[in-house]
This record gives sequence, structure tokens and C-alpha cells, in this order.
Amino acid sequence: MNQCNKQLFGTDGVRGVLGHYPMHPETILKLGWALGQFLSKKYKTGCVLIGKDTRISGYILESALESGIAASGFDVQLVGPMPTPAIAYLMQTFRAHAGIVVSASHNPYHDNGIKLFHADGRKFSQQDEQIIASFMDVPMTIDGSRLGKAERIGDALGRYVEFCKRAVPIHL
Repeated sequence: MNQCNKQLFGTDGVRGVLGHYPMHPETILKLGWALGQFLSKKYKTGCVLIGKDTRISGYILESALESGIAASGFDVQLVGPMPTPAIAYLMQTFRAHAGIVVSASHNPYHDNGIKLFHADGRKFSQQDEQIIASFMDVPMTIDGSRLGKAERIGDALGRYVEFCKRAVPIHL
């Protein structure tokens, strides 16, 4: 079976072991670009926020996603290691059009996952994932006059910590 014909999305985003389909850097680069194509149907420009867990493999997956998204014309905001609920909060704070969590949750360190979220914090539906996956079969084109840029958000963790502290009642 051709890798292009293999299913990209599973029951909870994209899952796999780095170096095995679909967790090849070139596939994840194309996934970032495909997400940008999907978003461009609704927004002309905007940004995608990316957070990750502490797996070492997250750095290469984050970089591949960042490159693909920027190639599609969307900006990328990188928040580094962060719990999944923090991404939902920070997407609203930074007015991101989508969010990505690079994490395989409780699975062993060699596993990887990529979860996509709408601006309102909901996971992408299977229908949305199918549309994004359909762009994987389209040749990747890049408009050099319409590239996105990437920015690392240094105070993201502090913002989330402050949000959490405000969410807990002072008097229990």
C-alpha cells in the first residue's frame, strides 16, 4: 500500500513512532501545510499555536509542523512544553485560529501524537480531519510572497499558571 493511501488520522489525531508512517518529518511537514490549506478556506491569514509534551521527538515534529504551517501562509506561535488544557486557554489568549498539541499523552516515550484543535478548544471532527487529509494528496505549493512567520512565546507558561491560580477559589 502506498503511504499516501494509508490512513493519516486515527481515533485521536495522528499517532505513531518517529521514523514510521505517519511520523516522518516530510509527512508532518505536509500535514502542517494541509492544515494551513484547510484554515485558508475560512481565514485569509492568522496563526496556529503549537504546544508539546517533553518527549525529545517533539522537537522535530514541532519544527516540521512549524515549517508546513508557515509555508501555507499562516503564522505559528510556539509555546513549548505545556499540558493540553493550557493550549485551549492560550489559543484564546493569543487569538489563534487553531491549536496543535504534540503529545502521546500517557503512552510510552517512543510513541508520538498530534492533536488538532479549533480556536474554541474543540478537537477537529472526523469530517475536518478527512478534508485536511485530502490536501495530503495535493502537490505542496508555496507562495514566497505569502509566508508565515514563527514566534516562540516565552511567557506562555506564566500566563497559564496565573490563569490556573485565578480559577481556584481563595477560600475553600
